[in-house]
Amino acid sequence: MPTDVSDLPLVSVVIPAYNAAATLPDTLDSVLAQTYPHIEIVVVDDGSRDGTSDVLARYAPRVRGIVQANGGLAAARNAGLAQAQGRFIALLDADDLCEPERIGAQVAFMMERPDVVLTGTEFSCFDDHGVVAERFARQYYSRLGRAANGPAAFFAEPVAVDIGPWLPQPAAASADMPVLVGDVYRHLALGNFIHPPTVMFRRELLARAGVFDRSIPNCCDWEWLVRAARVGKFGFVDRPLLRYRKSMAQMSGPRHKLQLYSDILANLRRFAQDDPELPRWGGRAYRRAVGHASLNLAGALVETDRLRALRLLAQAAGLGVVDRNTWRHLAKTLVPTPLVHYIQARRAAVASARS
Repeated sequence: MPTDVSDLPLVSVVIPAYNAAATLPDTLDSVLAQTYPHIEIVVVDDGSRDGTSDVLARYAPRVRGIVQANGGLAAARNAGLAQAQGRFIALLDADDLCEPERIGAQVAFMMERPDVVLTGTEFSCFDDHGVVAERFARQYYSRLGRAANGPAAFFAEPVAVDIGPWLPQPAAASADMPVLVGDVYRHLALGNFIHPPTVMFRRELLARAGVFDRSIPNCCDWEWLVRAARVGKFGFVDRPLLRYRKSMAQMSGPRHKLQLYSDILANLRRFAQDDPELPRWGGRAYRRAVGHASLNLAGALVETDRLRALRLLAQAAGLGVVDRNTWRHLAKTLVPTPLVHYIQARRAAVASARS
């Protein structure tokens, strides 16, 4: 692999961390094990109450730690970006793991394609029991799962990049990595399919697209990606370069569904405000995206705000989105709350007995 660091662009890996003491060491070790040698690591401790600061102390000075009061994901990402010095910036979450060739492979592609402002990658998935899937993007992102040919439905141009020098065992001959390239704004505004922890982008993109919006608690990544997609082409590396850790505590997990669905619906409305032509060119796809977001949010609200849930169900139906979840959510809004709790308790008891 190449060893002349002075000829390689610096890559800043920015990692927000909140109560991440249990997973952060493995994440940092995966970055420090990269075959690409010119990397700086910036970790933002976003008001953690566990031993995250102790982990950062152990890794200093190889890792630069920033400690701030808890401000959420966007604030933590922005704090890291403000300190990043690299020509390229790679995003990473504090519980995921990079494959050894991740940074080198993405840099190799970005150097070959100066017209591409950002690239994401395929990723695998694991949990406490082991590997969940070797390729997880289609399962995680419904937009990819519904597309007959996956990412190729959104990226028009297939290319190949030699990443042989960056493999853990450098290839004797060329080792081509498949990449898809395209203008994805009109696809991305209808639903995300770029996994933020896999993203690498050019530093100058921040001057054109701005930083992450702190007013969006859960879906700030998607909103920023849509802004970035208006600036230039994206690439999608069709090779798993990240191992995504699946757990119940994540921002995309069940505990955060209410905020997640609220953010998704708010983002779709914001995109239409920023681009008044979106409802026209998005057509039925945009209406269905808003309808499904409304239906999902209604499901998260049926036990706490029935009136709003009913309004959202009516909105979804008006947009042509009616399925079995519609009737299930509607039933919950009409059934007395004590009966709903009784049914849920019975189901939980049955499930517990079976396990």
